[in-house]
Amino acid sequence: MRKTRERSGRHYAALVLVGRADERGRLRRLLAGARAGAGAAVVVVGEAGMGKTALLASVVDGVGDMFVLRATGTRAEHDLPFAGLSALVRPVLGLLDEIPAPQADALGAALALRPGHAGDRFAVGAAALSLVCRAAEERPVVAVVDDLHLLDRPSLDAVLFLGRRLVTDAVALLLATRPEAGVDDLVADLDQLVLPGLDERAARELVGDPRVTDAALHRLLALTGGNPLALLEMGAHALPPQPDVGGLPVPRLIVAAFAARVERLFEPARSALLVATVAGDSDLPTVAAACAAQGVAVSALEEAERDGLVAVGPHGVAFRHQLLRAAVYQAAEPAARRAAHRAMAAALPDTEVDRRTWHLERAAVGADPVVAGLLRATAESARSRGGYAVAAAGFERAADLSVDAADRARLLTAAGESAWLAGLTDLAVGCLARAVRRAPDADTRWRAMALQGLVSARRGSLTEARDLLLAAADAATASTADVDEVVLVLAEAVYTCFYLADGPGTERALERLDAVVGRSRAARARVVGALAGGMGRVLVGRGVEGVTLVRRAVHDMDRGEMSTDPRWLPWLLLGPIWLREAGEARGLLEGVVDEARARAAVGTLPFLLFHAARDDATTDRWQAAEAGFREAVDLAAESGQRTDEGISLAGLTWLVARQGRQEQTREVAARALASCAASRLEFGRLWVEYALGDLEAGAGRPERATSHYRAVQATTRRCGVDDPDLSPRAELVECLVALEQHAAAADEARAALAEAAAKGQPWALARAHRALAITGEHPERHFAAAMGLHDRLADAYERARTELAHGTWLRRVHRPGDARAPLRSALVAFDRLGAAPWAEAASRELAATGERVQRRQAGGQQPLTGQELQVVRLLVRGRTTREAAAALFLSPKTVEYHLRHVYIKLGISSRTELADRFPDLTDP
Repeated sequence: MRKTRERSGRHYAALVLVGRADERGRLRRLLAGARAGAGAAVVVVGEAGMGKTALLASVVDGVGDMFVLRATGTRAEHDLPFAGLSALVRPVLGLLDEIPAPQADALGAALALRPGHAGDRFAVGAAALSLVCRAAEERPVVAVVDDLHLLDRPSLDAVLFLGRRLVTDAVALLLATRPEAGVDDLVADLDQLVLPGLDERAARELVGDPRVTDAALHRLLALTGGNPLALLEMGAHALPPQPDVGGLPVPRLIVAAFAARVERLFEPARSALLVATVAGDSDLPTVAAACAAQGVAVSALEEAERDGLVAVGPHGVAFRHQLLRAAVYQAAEPAARRAAHRAMAAALPDTEVDRRTWHLERAAVGADPVVAGLLRATAESARSRGGYAVAAAGFERAADLSVDAADRARLLTAAGESAWLAGLTDLAVGCLARAVRRAPDADTRWRAMALQGLVSARRGSLTEARDLLLAAADAATASTADVDEVVLVLAEAVYTCFYLADGPGTERALERLDAVVGRSRAARARVVGALAGGMGRVLVGRGVEGVTLVRRAVHDMDRGEMSTDPRWLPWLLLGPIWLREAGEARGLLEGVVDEARARAAVGTLPFLLFHAARDDATTDRWQAAEAGFREAVDLAAESGQRTDEGISLAGLTWLVARQGRQEQTREVAARALASCAASRLEFGRLWVEYALGDLEAGAGRPERATSHYRAVQATTRRCGVDDPDLSPRAELVECLVALEQHAAAADEARAALAEAAAKGQPWALARAHRALAITGEHPERHFAAAMGLHDRLADAYERARTELAHGTWLRRVHRPGDARAPLRSALVAFDRLGAAPWAEAASRELAATGERVQRRQAGGQQPLTGQELQVVRLLVRGRTTREAAAALFLSPKTVEYHLRHVYIKLGISSRTELADRFPDLTDP
């Protein structure tokens, strides 16, 4: 028997050498690419026993020319924040002060090396990226993370953040996980290497026992699917005598085989083995102390060691495989497991607070206020370090162990908030829903309900968010809640209705807001109440009243006070943007975006980038707008913010449609519509429909464009929305004139002017006057009125559309000399914007006046990717390569890689030329 076991151990140690030549070759090529500066990540996927660990070890061991970083996920450390990341980057922490200071501070706080708060969960990932890539500047790095599915969630997020951004750095990231282990969706966008079962030839070589007949080997293969560990264990120790076990999953067969071996051990060995199982990576003295508390000597493990199950050393007990741990733990009685956890908690030193709490929690039965208090403290510690997923689990379990109902509700609320910050939206909503149901008092209930509404708004459940926020405000008003907090909740409800394009909902929110805002004590609450009240009124057609409120709020806001709390900060930005006061909004937005980039606050960036891009899109900075929209989409998708992803896709659709990019518009529109439909983001769907109308109009297909514009009108009527800025009447008039439906065009133009006059804002009025001029009603007067209004605005596209219409009319009334100036101006503007269809129209009209037309290259036709545009945007604003890398969460080498491609595509060789080619990306 001992000879068989020795052979089994020898073969298992060399598993990867049997039938894995192709897989080893692929991983070695990955390492060779990293040495050459082609960074990449790969996920090795295989069920338990497929040899993932051995495969990685065979490729990595002995690569003396590379810096090897290692970490392994374990169940014992699954709830210890950043335990895995700490192990992975420990050898390179000496370089911590050589990465951007905010990132260094975030990583230092996360790993408990420095005081402070880690902040956004992605800040630590950005820091890990910078640190590993900085190490790779010294020599190539291979980073290996085994059992990725057991890694603590904060570390998992950081590792995947790193893996998604390896492009040109000398870094190879090798990850290993089991399929369907809870991380499948998280790693779906990374390259994968799936380990198949061994074939008959490799299985025969692996088993290596001539006593195993061909018939027995065929049966083994049928049972195990070629799983190497199952072949070894079942072939050498526990081949089932009956064929009816073939329906069991292979890991369960392996666990059963291990369990059978454990069962043959004497009781002291089994007891010591259970302690070692729960001990995780604890050192041998700690394991010995826990064994002694259980009345057994640690030397009892020698029997299991002789049987090849474990290896005992001064640093602890190493199990042959994780499934052996599972077999030992599952075979033990629940009372024995709890006793083992209590023994480990007693054996751990006082400094190991988190580990002790973890063991006490697993030893608890029923309510335990002492353990609940310990869990709360460890969760708060994890939250302060940015370990939000661990904090969420700790708060939730503390709630389960608490006696007091109010404490349970508050802990569940804290769990929900932490889960949201960790990106675990389903857990967040579930915890908050439980908090609402279990809250014994109105104050606790409305706070949980409000937070649930805010989470729902960001995750894309907008109808649910609206109802929760309104209900929370009602509950808060009926309690002793701070009126200022109620105002903020109702302001969020108004903004949610804005995304829903929900007129009736907006009216309900306004009614509640008007009833409480006058009782606000803080100036910022009154400002936010006025902003939300004004925006809501504009949306439902009470434009003049609404604009007056917004303008007054912008005048009264104290930027210092608004900036002190991130909950109020977005409202600081929305007021100027809503009024289309681009200059003021631009400076403010850029400052806030730059601060968020510096802090690696990825969670806040999608919202900020969307509004910055939307502001750019209403000026002549369309290239900046495209870069902003694309970055917002990518970051929102990565951080699970479906609302921001959908609205940013809609904004991007609107932009590329006006540039006439047919294929891209339809591709982005399809993504936007799918995203908006899932969230019921009706405002985004309106934008997409509007954009498709613009695309058809620019292509000279007025009948199709009219269909889209009519659909927009029908939707706004159905939703009860009456803002002239959302009305396509100006565009519709041009299409109807082109279709010779002059009476209908005149009706639309007059309606446009009436709606614009009711709002009193220059943007809508300028478009309405242009529409009336196009219908032939006092053209000279209305074109002049429109141009006067455009002088007060920064919207280059709308001004150029008016100039094109004016020049076209002048040429057609036989005034070619007068037509040339507006047509030239329109052509220059459209070319700069990259609005190709409209530039072509202006060029044709100008040529028809007898002028020889000279065109500049259209800005929108630059063949740059979204990532390249983002790099260009920061570099032309004066950022260094390292500063741009930190801002975009890339490595410096990746920024240089993108810059080289930009130079090649544009045929330039310096940043001065780059700034000349992209004037609208520089500081305004």
